Formats: sequence, C-alpha cells, structure tokens
Amino acid sequence: MILPIYEVQELIESMGFADVVFVTSIDEEYLKNVTSTIVLITESVNDLDKRANNRFRNMNYGVEVQMFYGINFNTPILDTEIALARLLEKNDWKTIQSKSHINDPTTNQVTKVFYFEKNYILED
Repeated sequence: MILPIYEVQELIESMGFADVVFVTSIDEEYLKNVTSTIVLITESVNDLDKRANNRFRNMNYGVEVQMFYGINFNTPILDTEIALARLLEKNDWKTIQSKSHINDPTTNQVTKVFYFEKNYILED
C-alpha cells in the first residue's frame, strides 16, 4: 500500500493548480518563494483502530495540507479549494478541518491549511 501522504500528493498534482507539491518538507530553494504556488503535505494522524480478536482491523490516517498561493495566482482560490476537497472526498478522504486564510501583510501571499482523514480497512 502506498503511504497516504503520497496518495494525496498524486491527487493534488493531478489537479494542476500547484507549481510544486512537497511531502514532509519544502525544499530550501522554495522557502522564500512567494511567486510559486506550493503545497506541503505532512502526516497528522496515524492510528491503529477497531481491534478484534486481539488484532487491529483499521488504520486511521490523516494529512495536513498547507497551501501557499503564489502572489500572481489567477484562478479563484475558493473554486480551487472546493475542487480539492471534493476530489479527496471522492477518494474516501474526509475534510476534518479547514483553517482560515492568512494573508501575509509583507508579501501579500495567501495561505490555507486543511486537515483530511481516511480510514483504511485492513485485510487479514
């Protein structure tokens, strides 16, 4: 099974709105980049769940998706975020939390954070 953070990475990359999608950490060359639209995916939950016969049967997995919109991003942001949440929902991810947008007063860059979770039922 592919790690869920990579599953989410593939889904977000398929949307085509981000210039680059990182998993776990942002490459140093992009840390101060405000012109590219960058997405960072990190693990937020990794729980074994629903025990039966002394064995766990499910794995609850969560990801944090941080979106850093380039200052010249020219697609409606809310449309992008709704499409993202719906795409993940179609792939059995639940939106757990959607944080408020933050606008950096110095660079005018908009950022957004989502939390998604998915429950994997494990086979014997």
